[in-house]
Formats: sequence, structure tokens, C-alpha cells
Amino acid sequence: MTTGSTGVKLVVEGMRCQNKCARRIREALEDIPGVASADVRFQGKSATITFTSPQTSVSVVELIQAVRGLDAGLNKSYDAYLPGDDRRARTVVLHVDGMSCMMNCARKVESALATAAGVKSAKVDFDLKQATVVIEPGSRITEDDLINTVQGAGKKFVASVQVSSPRVVVPTSPVVPILPSLSSSTTPPTTKSHASISIKELPADSSSSRVTIAVSGMTCNSCANSVESALRATAGVESCVVNFATESASVKFIASTIGIRSLIEVVEGIGYGAAVATTSAVVQSDDNRQIDIATWRSTFVVALVFTFPILIVMMLLDNIAPISRGLRTQVFHINGSTWNDLVLFLYVLVREPFLHIWVANVSLILAPFRFRLATPVQFYCGRRFHIDAWKGVRNRVLGMAFLVSMGTNAAYFFAVFSDLRCLYLGDASFSVPDMYMTSSTLVATLVVTDHGSTSEKVVPIELVQRGDVLKVVRGTSVPADGVITQGEGRLDESMLTGESRLCVDDTVLGATMNIDGLFYMRVTGVGRDTALSQIVRLVEDAQTSKAPIQAYADQVAAVFVPVVLVLSTATFLIWYSLGSLGFVDLPQHTSAFLFAFKFAISTLVVACPCALGLATPTAVMVGTGVGASLGILIKGGEPLEAANHVDTVLFDKTGTLTNGTPSVTDIVVVAHPSTDGQEDDDIASSSSSSCPDELVRLAASAELGSEHPLGRALVNRAKLLAKPLETPVTFHAVSGKGISVELSDETVHLGNLDYMDECGLQRGHVDDAVRGRLEAAGKTVIYMGLCDRVVALFGISDAARPDAKTTVAQLHARGMAVYMVTGDNRRTAHWIAEQVGIPVHHVMAEVLPSNKVAKVQELQAAGRVVAMVGDGINDAPALAQADLGIAIGAGTDIAMETAQMVLMKSALKDVVVAFDLSQTIYRRIQINFVWAMGYNIVLLPLAAGVLYGFRIQIPPMFAGAAMAFSSVSVVASSLALKWYQPPTTHHSHRHRSDTADERTPLLHV
Repeated sequence: MTTGSTGVKLVVEGMRCQNKCARRIREALEDIPGVASADVRFQGKSATITFTSPQTSVSVVELIQAVRGLDAGLNKSYDAYLPGDDRRARTVVLHVDGMSCMMNCARKVESALATAAGVKSAKVDFDLKQATVVIEPGSRITEDDLINTVQGAGKKFVASVQVSSPRVVVPTSPVVPILPSLSSSTTPPTTKSHASISIKELPADSSSSRVTIAVSGMTCNSCANSVESALRATAGVESCVVNFATESASVKFIASTIGIRSLIEVVEGIGYGAAVATTSAVVQSDDNRQIDIATWRSTFVVALVFTFPILIVMMLLDNIAPISRGLRTQVFHINGSTWNDLVLFLYVLVREPFLHIWVANVSLILAPFRFRLATPVQFYCGRRFHIDAWKGVRNRVLGMAFLVSMGTNAAYFFAVFSDLRCLYLGDASFSVPDMYMTSSTLVATLVVTDHGSTSEKVVPIELVQRGDVLKVVRGTSVPADGVITQGEGRLDESMLTGESRLCVDDTVLGATMNIDGLFYMRVTGVGRDTALSQIVRLVEDAQTSKAPIQAYADQVAAVFVPVVLVLSTATFLIWYSLGSLGFVDLPQHTSAFLFAFKFAISTLVVACPCALGLATPTAVMVGTGVGASLGILIKGGEPLEAANHVDTVLFDKTGTLTNGTPSVTDIVVVAHPSTDGQEDDDIASSSSSSCPDELVRLAASAELGSEHPLGRALVNRAKLLAKPLETPVTFHAVSGKGISVELSDETVHLGNLDYMDECGLQRGHVDDAVRGRLEAAGKTVIYMGLCDRVVALFGISDAARPDAKTTVAQLHARGMAVYMVTGDNRRTAHWIAEQVGIPVHHVMAEVLPSNKVAKVQELQAAGRVVAMVGDGINDAPALAQADLGIAIGAGTDIAMETAQMVLMKSALKDVVVAFDLSQTIYRRIQINFVWAMGYNIVLLPLAAGVLYGFRIQIPPMFAGAAMAFSSVSVVASSLALKWYQPPTTHHSHRHRSDTADERTPLLHV
């Protein structure tokens, strides 16, 4: 290939500097015969090549290959191409309407797209009504060409662009230089003469990714803080939240900097187990949790069996008067020699086993017995605490395990020291470390058991795939999400929505039970795509997230252990100084060291940071689980806290306060002047019913491409006519106003009166009084235009939900202001508001969907904390703007994705239950915090001996029991949420209006 010109310009990538890179490329290009000069610019990423003459035969491929053949260093090469060469493949997603079957229509559209010039591949998803098209690099095909291709495949197909975005850079293919000199050469090419293949490195992905890692081996909230600190300190990690209650870590990271495997290695590097929280990992985690429960239970039993004899012996020796006196009687003067004690021990056993001297030295006789019982408890039963304490020391995070390990080791080795030395008979005891360790294993057993009881077990469905047609018989569960294609069944969906319903040609949800009937279903979602799996993931994410109040607990926990260590050390020094200087009367046979040591051990043992760490996550975990069982999905701790401060509730009208199933109740035919100057009647009579029926058919055909509830009302009405509907050729919608649709023979306009004016239609004799009567009866008026005139208006009624009035009344009783926002006309909005008990001055009517966000912002600007309740796509921005977004479960996926709470049952009364449950959970968190803080604030000074002047102190053994009771009480307080009962509702019967307008519609259909 020759240029046929004096020069050519190339785009050059891979240069890192002007001096070296640009110079090397320039020299390589100028070495090619026929090239006069080459101007290579690093800043412009370009190379301008000038030839010696226009007749020079130089291949552009040769120029490109000369650049690509250079080594750019770091195992990279340069890349060059013509400026017009598009190096990217684009992906276009089309929304395709009009497909009635998968076997014929979908394949027809897919075949038409796949064979179009410039299309690399095409795939049509019949269920989603989507066509995904990958356009070849450099292709000039446009989105309009793709739309025309779809419509050319069949008149009924209507396509529109849904997504159009560039894809990743395609690796360049090897280019073989084609030169005349090579083609005429007689020398066969060798291996070395083969063209070099340059692999272009894809640009680094700087976008953020998120992964959930299942973490095993954590025994307290400080372990979670240790994992979180290690992950946060890792380069490339943007944020990390580790939840001890759910044993998971949610990590947001930069994929170009660090990968998931490296994150797992970080967790494993500090001594914990880690795995990506996939389905198999969840199952494995559940198995590991069961193993942990069994291990901790057996450990607790072993500790209890070994501790109980020591406790009984010490209680007997301390409480039986003759023995107690004998223990405190020094018959012999012992100089501290262990050999003398051993001689005395043997003498007692051989010569005088029943004399009083035996009683005096019973402590020496029992020493081996106590040592053999205490040692397994300390080092076998407490091995997990010692290992976790060492992990914490290595990672500079001191938690509950460190306190347990340090406290029990100090008490244990001091008891060993005292028994070996026999300094003070009866004072040194192994019961302190044993009781503390036994209490700690009990706490760990209860906590890990609590985790297991609140976790979900996921069973994957691996053999079913999308598009399969399955037969579901009576009494069996639905294996996956799908759509009924034949037959009918009554499904028990109580696990998801709390209801059972008859399903015919409707969607069904996996894991629900077919109570009666037989049907065939086409699978639309399996595995992680099913509704149940999405709910489980939502609940898991909620349990992983932290409430804002948890940040305070994390700050306290971060400094708690160091403060306790300082306090314990200060306690020992103070009491040792006071005892040594004689300022304090020491107990009989007690040295200053032992006296101070007991206070220090009690201070160390009684401290409990676990209670602070468990206060929030256990309540959130149990509370969100309770909410899920009630059909209320709460997405984490932040919505819980937000719900506690909400003082204003803003309801959407259609589908939220109303049933969302509107019906056509009135048809009014608009009269236009005839050619003789007379006017037709403006209200259709029964004798002209054929005209209204045809209008309904055309209107319903136009609404086939719409998902608006009012449009569905027209379609449902048309189904009663038993006439075929037409597929729209084109569809144009103006949000909040109306639609314009082109049918085969007509152009139909549907919307409000302002939209009719915007379309330039003649109003004719539209009777404002008729419209006023319809709107006063709470009906929405939809105008219809054909060609150039308004031909009819429809009265559509959507009754208020039966529980709407009760819900509004209960919200008022809770001190909340209730507002309503709607795009409907003011009179209809006021009528609905009066039915449900919302003050008229709290009604925001005729609000476009784009302005709902502004209404939320107006309330927030007035100092209100706003909760938005909605169900539609147009509610999603307002749900996101509100301080708390609540989506009705029967609404759209977008609304439910945006909202912070989802009501699965679609019962409006659940709004009250959601607020009540959230406030109950938040109060329980506060109670847990008050108890945990109060416990430490009160018992730490007592353990340090501030009231010792009144002979009030906490022995080390009871300090350990108190520590265990603190954690157990917090867990028990959170578990008490399982007995939550929703507030009782007293449904008031809504009286129907007795106005003539409602009882006698203009044209009742």
C-alpha cells in the first residue's frame, strides 16, 4: 500500500518523554527508505512523516510496524495508528418492544442485528426486552442505524437506545509488513524475520470495586477493629467496615492498585481466616460457625469440670470454722525454703497424718491437686484468648482477649509462685484465674451461638438456568423466579410478602410454595438473581453496615484497653505504696505486694470493652432480622438512626396512598362544531357506545409502551372489549405531562390539558364543569387527542388504600407531620387528602416528577427531617434526597434500590411498624450503651478500691464473673428484640362519599 502523498501523520502511544522516546521513534522512521524526515511530538502523541517525493512507495503498515517494533522498556512497546482509526469497540443496549415470543421474535431481531454491517455481535434478551450490540472498532454504524435495523426486521418491533458506552480497548492484532522488496525476494524468511507481535497493555482501571470478605477467627469486637485497621492501612483500600456480629468485612478498593487475593492475604497475614463471601463461602462459613459453637461449648464444659472442684474445696476450707482456724495457724516457722516444705509434707504423710499439724499445712498438700486442675484450664481452655491476645499485640490493637489473657496469666503465675513458696496459707488461690477463664469461655460460647442463630443458610440452585420452562405441581416449592406461561396456581408468599395469592400469567418468586394448582413457568432469575437471594444480600449488607452511633463506640474501644492498663498499673503502685508506708492496715498474713496485686488484678479483670463493642452490632443484627421476618427490609444502621429523628413524612399519592390499581369510570366525548355550524353533544350517550369503545381501544394501544398506572387502567379496560390492540410504531413520553404515539393509521395524544395545548390540538367544547365534577370526586382526568383535535377525556379513579387513614392518624399520634406530593390536579389531590386525613395545606399538587426533589429540599430547608414514601421510578430521586427513603415493595426495582427501607408486603400500615421498630432498635442500642458504659464507670473504680475505706471491694474472682455478666447482659438485651410486637392498629372504616357525582358518573363503564 502506498501513500501517494508527500507525507502522513500517525498517532503514537506509549511515549514517556520527549528526549529518549520521541528521538528513538524519529530515528526508526527516518531509517526507512523513502522517508525524508519525521517530526515526533511527545506532548501531541503524534508523528508527522515527510516523504522524499510524492511518488515514493512507502507502506503505512511499514511505518506503523517500525514504531511497534521498538522496545519501550518495562516489557512494553509503542503503538501507532492513523488518526481516524477508532481503537475501541462500543456497546449499545437497545430496548425492544413488540416481541411476543422468544423462539421467533427474539431470534429474528438478533439475527437482523448480528448480520448488520459493522456489528461484531448481538444478543437479545426476551425477558428484559433488551438487545445488546457490540460494534466493531472503526465501524461507522450509528445508533439510528441499529434502530432502523430492528424496525426493519418487523413492523411491530419498536426500538430505542437504552445505553450507549465505549468498551475496553481491544488488543491490537499482529501486523505483518507487506513490502515490495519482501515479496520479490528469493530468500526464504526465517523465524527471526517473522513479524514481531506487540501486545498493547490495557489502561489501568481506576474505578472503585467492592467486595465482601468472610472473616473467621474473631472473638471480640477488638478483633474486628484489628482486621479493619490492617485493611485500611493497605494501599489501594478506600474504605473498610468490619462487623464482628456478621463476621464479614466490606471493602471498597481501587482494582488497579490491589486485588481481592491481596486483601485476603492481608487478613490472613494477621492471623485470621478469610474468603470471598460467595455462596460456597457462606455455606463454608456456616459449617465453620457450627464447629466454633461445638468447640466453645466443649471448652466451657472442660473449664467448668476442672474449676468446680477447686471452687468447692476453697469454699469448704474457708467456711468450716475449725479448718479455717487451722489454715490460719502457723505451727512451724517456714523460712521460705521449698526443700523444708517438701520434708514437712513427707513427714505429715508418714508419721502424723491425723494430727492438727496436717490441718495447718493442708494448703501445701492441696497444691499439686490445684495446680493439676488449674493448668489445663489456663492453657488449654484459654488458648484462643492467648493466641488472639498475641495477634492484637502484633497488630497494635489491644482488645478483650488481651485483658483476659493478661489477667488470667498474672493470677495463675502468682498462685503458682505462692504455693511454691508457701508464704501465706490459704490466701493464694487458683480459683481466680479458673473462674475468670471459665466465665470468659461462657461469654464466647454465648456470642458465637448467637451469631449462628441469626445467620442465613443459602442453598444454591445450580441446575436451573434462565429461559428454562419448568413444571410446578401442587405442594411443591417454586425453584426460581419466573413468569407463568400456562396454567395457574395459588402461591404462599408469606415468607416474602406475608400473603398468598392466585397467580395467572403473573410473576412467581423462588422459594415460595404452590399451595394449589399446576402451572408451567419460564425462569427469569436463578441463584443470586432471585428475589430471595437479593433480600438475603440486602439483609446481610444491612447487618454489615455500622450505625453512626457505632463510631463513638469504636473511638472508646480504641483507647479503652490502654486506659485500663494504665489504671491497673496506677492502682497497684498506689496501694503498694500505701501498704508499704503503713498508711493502710493490711489484712493478717498479707504482704503489701499481694494486697496491691489483688486490686490491680481486679481492675484488669473487671474491665469489659466487649460490652461496648457488642452494643450496636448485636442490636442491629437482631433488629434487621426481626424486620425482615415482618416484611420490612432495613438497609443498615444508618436508616435506623435516621428513622429515630424523622419528624415529617412525605407520601407519594398514586400507588402509595392509593391502591395503585386505577380503573376507568367515565368517558366523555368532546364535541366539535360540525360543517353546518351545529355542535355535537359533549357527553356520550349509551346509544353511541361504539365511539367510546373505539376511543378506549386506541388509547389502550397507545399505552402499551407505558408503565404508568393510569395507562394500565386504559389497557385493562380495553381488554374487556375483546378487540386486538395495535403495537405502537413510535412512542414519545413527556414526564409528568403525557405521551404521543403513532399507530398504524392514527397519531394518538394522551395527557393533561396543557399537554394537549403544547401539541397544538383544538380543544373543542371541553366543558370545565364536567372536568370539575370529575376532579371533585377524586378522579384523574386524562385527555385524548386524535390528529389535530381533542376528542375525549377519561375519568380514572384510584381509591385510597383501606389502611391509609389509620396510618396517617398513627403518624400524627407519634408527633409527625404528614404531607402528600403528586403530579395530579389540585382538586383530585385534595379529595384524596381528605379521605386519608392529611391537611389540605400539606398537599403538594401538580408537581412534575423532576420537581419532587425540590419539594423534599424545601421541607429540609425549613429544618425538618424528612422521610419520603413512594413506589415509582419518578419517586427514586426524591427517595434518595430524603433523610430516609421508604419504598413500597410492589413498586419498581429502581425505587426499592434507592430507598433505605423497603416494605415487602405493600401494606401502608407497615410504615408505622417500620418507624416503631427502628425506634425500638435505636432505644435498645442506647440502653446497651448506657449499661456498658455504666458498668465500666461504676465497677472500675470499685475494683480499684476507691471504697476500700468502707471495706467495700471486688475480689478478682467476682470481678471475672462481673465481666462475663456484662457481655452476656448486652447480648441478652439485643436478643430480647426477637420478642418485638408491632403496634396494634385499629382500622377505621372509610365511609364512601354520598355525593351525586360519585354515585352517578357521567358515563359509567
